[in-house]
Amino acid sequence: MLSTGVEQAAPGTGWGGAPADFRIAQVVQEFSRAGGVETVAFELQRRWQEAGVAADVLTATMGAETGPELARSVRFALPQGAMQRIPTRGAWRYLGRGAAVPAFTLAASAALVRGRRPGGWNEHSVVLSHGDSLVADVIAIHAVNAASLTQKRGDGDWKWALNPMHAWVGGRDRLMLGGRRARRYVAVSRRVVDELMLHHDVPWDRITIIPNGTDLTRFTPEGPVADLRGRFGIPAASRVLMFVGHEFDRKGLAPLIDALTRSGCETAHLVVVGAGDAETYGRLATAQGVGRRVHFTGPRHDLPALYRAADAFVLPTGYETFSLVCMEAMACGVPVFATRVGGIEDYLVDGVNGYMIERDGAAIAAALGPLLGDASHLAQLGRGAYSTAQAYGWAEVARRYHELLLQVWHEKRDAC
Repeated sequence: MLSTGVEQAAPGTGWGGAPADFRIAQVVQEFSRAGGVETVAFELQRRWQEAGVAADVLTATMGAETGPELARSVRFALPQGAMQRIPTRGAWRYLGRGAAVPAFTLAASAALVRGRRPGGWNEHSVVLSHGDSLVADVIAIHAVNAASLTQKRGDGDWKWALNPMHAWVGGRDRLMLGGRRARRYVAVSRRVVDELMLHHDVPWDRITIIPNGTDLTRFTPEGPVADLRGRFGIPAASRVLMFVGHEFDRKGLAPLIDALTRSGCETAHLVVVGAGDAETYGRLATAQGVGRRVHFTGPRHDLPALYRAADAFVLPTGYETFSLVCMEAMACGVPVFATRVGGIEDYLVDGVNGYMIERDGAAIAAALGPLLGDASHLAQLGRGAYSTAQAYGWAEVARRYHELLLQVWHEKRDAC
């Protein structure tokens, strides 16, 4: 990786010092907890509201989990419900996103331009975009598409070339990132800093590292435990491995299924959570003789209870920038086994809270196998995982964003 002198946002800074007319306008296509980016925007907005920070959300759709208090801060770039029927997950997600993402980006950008006029709703706001608008003061970078495609090409994966979304995202990123349209860029990990500099020539002094977080009141070792053993008939003596993600290919489900065929993992059961292609991977598991030990739940909203039912969380992903699911599992006291990518390499420490693994079935089994029979070692790793997660609460993450946005707001005022 490239070395950089980029400064990290300091923890422990206060909420004070904001002028009465300071306001935040946050832009995200879907305001919910349905995915990683969505969760970041949702939790930032929730924490700002709790702290009395004036903030709006510009979005296309709003999740059912948005309560009435939070809903009052939501604005719609398109008529409410206009994009509800467009599939952005599941089998038709590529076609759906190919229409929905450009439509929202253009509509949101237009709404922000109109809102900046005298008397407009965001005339005095500092705009934080999660990559969903061409108008922004600060852009939060959750993934660098060019880096992801480089990884896929290196792996010999060219299926992405059939996805029309990449052409749009590539052009958008060249304009949004290479064009340096924002005053600041938030990178969620050191790896993202390197990728921004390498692929888009973003100067290091315009990048701030603020990691993602987790809800430490929701994701905790205490609470309901999903009855996965009863539902799927998993024997009491078998270990339960958990995998969470919507993109089964990129997240490495195939090598993880292969690991179940290897020595040390021959009795383990794998629970797969997410809206990926369960049918294809179910056939793969059956063909490899482990179909009865791979269980698909589809998308779920009770992730804390699911994590608590697992003995280990495994993610042999090819590309990540932070991985919220790994941190959520840690917060629930579950040891994590994941590849050395993105922000994962910033917080996963071998022998402390889990272990690094390779994206290969034999290598995964070699790392997991000896531990699955050692309950005390797994418990020790779980305690280490829980301890690690305590430094990544959303209140602290929101505080760091607030400090950066306030700084940018003052810069804008001084430039006028």
